[in-house]
Amino acid sequence: MRWIALPVGIVILSYALLDVLRSLVMPRAARGRTRLGRFLYRLLWPAWRWFGLRKKTAASRERVSLALLGFALILWSPAFVHGLGRTDGSFDDALYASGSSLFTLGIGSAAASGWTRAVVVLAGATGLGLFAVVIGYLPVLYQAFNRREVGVLLLDARAGSPPSGPELLHRMGNAGMASALPALFAEWERWVADVLESHMSYPILVLFRSPHDNTSWVTSLGSVLDAATLILTAVDDEPDESAKLLYGTGVHAVEDLYYYLGLTEREAVIQRDEFEDVLDDMKDDGFSIRPVDDAFARFTEKRAKYAPRLDALAVLLAAPPGLWIGDRSYLGARTAH
Repeated sequence: MRWIALPVGIVILSYALLDVLRSLVMPRAARGRTRLGRFLYRLLWPAWRWFGLRKKTAASRERVSLALLGFALILWSPAFVHGLGRTDGSFDDALYASGSSLFTLGIGSAAASGWTRAVVVLAGATGLGLFAVVIGYLPVLYQAFNRREVGVLLLDARAGSPPSGPELLHRMGNAGMASALPALFAEWERWVADVLESHMSYPILVLFRSPHDNTSWVTSLGSVLDAATLILTAVDDEPDESAKLLYGTGVHAVEDLYYYLGLTEREAVIQRDEFEDVLDDMKDDGFSIRPVDDAFARFTEKRAKYAPRLDALAVLLAAPPGLWIGDRSYLGARTAH
């Protein structure tokens, strides 16, 4: 039966190294592809989210353990176990030799002989390579996280905390800065594209929370999308091209992340009187508004393209709920969540 350990170990090791290659060395969006990171997320995140909602804790993650198991199985197989030297051939000894080589300690496999030496040397080289890749991986993650959070922080003064689309339009209109909205939408179109590229390449970034209170990249994305959708559907002027472009990019980003994470849509309902209150505020702030019935029909139709999926993402990540975004039951909102 030990001969089974050799092919199983090779498969596990190859799978672990291939996942590291795809995730760190050649990152790219991978819909429908079997990946270790995605499997670990599906396995561990639901329980961690449940626990995290009830108590603040810190998390850690370790990739090297799967490579450690793979090398241990290879060394334990009959092809190499006799070359371990002063051992009784147990799996514990093979695991110890694997760990000693992988972490470059070199004390558990000093007496290795024959072809076992090649496996031990390969394990040592793999360990050094993994640590080098991970060290190089962390700055890339931090840079992507930093770019994302700078955009979130800049939105705070414009859209409140937590942010919302109606609040963004209210503050900009009330301050006489409605003419600056196209530039803001263009800036956020680039922000959304950057988030989509980085978060599909490095999915662990999805789970990174904002360091600031009552903010989240998910609610920030939703608030700017809501603002653009209001401009496109409720304002009785020529449609803003920058709002159109942001809407298209935002819907695409939400859709890709939603499908990658394998979520289920939530019902995103906005009450008619809520919407009318928002239109009244927009009128007071100088926006030219369509008739309420027309605006409400247009808005609900266009928002349905992203809101149920965005809500699912916000609830999954336990993002601070805002107006029209996330689990608003905490706010006593009149929506069907």
